[in-house]
Amino acid sequence: MKSKSQLIIIVLGVLSLCLGVWQMMQTATMILSPWFLILFYSFITICVSFVLGYLLKKILKSTWYNVTFASMFIMLACITFYVTQYKSTYEIVVPNNYTGEVKLFLSNEDGNDFIINQYGIGYIDENTFKDGFNPKVIKKNVDITKQIKQYNRGAFATTQKSKYSYEYLSFSVSGKVEDIDERDISELIKIKAVDTNRLYRKH
Repeated sequence: MKSKSQLIIIVLGVLSLCLGVWQMMQTATMILSPWFLILFYSFITICVSFVLGYLLKKILKSTWYNVTFASMFIMLACITFYVTQYKSTYEIVVPNNYTGEVKLFLSNEDGNDFIINQYGIGYIDENTFKDGFNPKVIKKNVDITKQIKQYNRGAFATTQKSKYSYEYLSFSVSGKVEDIDERDISELIKIKAVDTNRLYRKH
C-alpha cells in the first residue's frame, strides 16, 4: 500500500514538473531564451525540493523514499507557478501583407481591439495591459506566434507643452526587408494611423 502511494506521488510530481515546464514555454521573455529559464528553474526546483524532502523525511522519521517527499515539494512549486503565471490567451490578427513592428497602444476603452490595421496598430485595454496575456498571433489564417522572437513595452512622449505619454506593447512580424514598415510613432499619428482619441494619456 505504501509503495503504491509513493508511486502515485512520484508520478504526480513528474506530471506537475511537466506542467510547470509547459507554462514556462508559454511565457514570453524579453531577453533570455525560454529554454535557458526552463533548464535553470527546473534544476533549482528539483535541487531545493530534494533538500526540503530530505529534511521533512528526517523530521517525520519516515521510511518513505526521499524522492517521494521531493515530489511533494515539486508538485507544490509547479502548481503554484502555474496558477500565478496563468494568463488569458488573446488572438491578434495581423494583415496578410504586413511586415514590421506591431504596436498595441494602451487605450481608454473597455475591451481590446486586436484586429491590427494596415499600419501595424492595435489597442489594448488597461486591465489586459497590467495583468498581461498570452498572445496568439495570426497572419493569413496561420498561427505565427512561435515566429515572434521578442515582446517589448514602450512609451511615446508627446511635446513638452502637453506633458503626457502613450504606452504600448510591441513585437515584430518578420518578412522581406523591403516590405518592412519603418515609420515611427509621430509619423503614424500625423497620417492618422493611430486614433489618439482612443489612447490612454499618462501624465
